[in-house]
Amino acid sequence: MNTPLQTIQLLVAPVVMISANGLICLALYNRLAAIVSRARAFHKEQFDALTELSAMGLDEQGSLKARQLRTRVEGLGQQVGRILRRGRYLRNALMALQAAVLAMLLCSLALGLTTVVAGIESLPLILFILGVLAMAGGTVLAMRELREALEPVTAESDLVMEEREE
Repeated sequence: MNTPLQTIQLLVAPVVMISANGLICLALYNRLAAIVSRARAFHKEQFDALTELSAMGLDEQGSLKARQLRTRVEGLGQQVGRILRRGRYLRNALMALQAAVLAMLLCSLALGLTTVVAGIESLPLILFILGVLAMAGGTVLAMRELREALEPVTAESDLVMEEREE
């Protein structure tokens, strides 16, 4: 049977993992907040362009400005789709990382319980492994979002370049 000091030492590993997850979650929550703000800005710009288009008379509907506004509305719609996909990756990454925190908390609890409850010695290891797997899944999702981070900007740049050429 473990001494109280040995038990406390065993409890440290899950706490370190919880702390690491907390730092990663903080960064991802900030990225998600930026994405939500950007999506809202896109929606506002899209609404403003549509309002301006609807205020144009029939004679102005075929003008260069009307065509540019329609192109902008379409481009914004595509960007919103891309940015929302990135937001879903971040949300899922955060959910996986939160699941890892929960698994590590339960692992800590199970480690403590092994000192007083016989027959559950393998439970902390199982919970720790589940927590590490959830953390790995969250990290993979965060990497996927990061890979797509420049797509909206690239699409917007392409759209601007097309407008310049016309």
